[in-house]
Amino acid sequence: MYNENIEVLNGLNARYEMFVEQLKIVDQQILELGLFNEELEIIKENNGQEILAPIGKSVFAPVKIDSNKKLLVEVGSGYFIKKEINETKEVILEQKQRLESFKIQIASEIDNITKELKSLII
Repeated sequence: MYNENIEVLNGLNARYEMFVEQLKIVDQQILELGLFNEELEIIKENNGQEILAPIGKSVFAPVKIDSNKKLLVEVGSGYFIKKEINETKEVILEQKQRLESFKIQIASEIDNITKELKSLII
């Protein structure tokens, strides 16, 4: 009986740690999408100006911003479609909403595991 409880505790702890790690990754992705959205707004506001765009490891090229041109947005499996900045921002918002929903699910799982652990310990 004691060994079974130890195995259950270890299994729950492993699941807990996995979900906590997933939560960190989702939080990071949400943060990155927020920053990307802000960068798109900067591009939109600075039409016609020149910026330095990263093209490789520590290599930048001067690029003139033309916010009237469409961006190439990957839609999966290496396929790209052209979208305007506002359309791209909508895609970002949808991705962010999906991640927020996933974050709620992960938090719920963490909460359930925490309750299970407490019930086994007490």
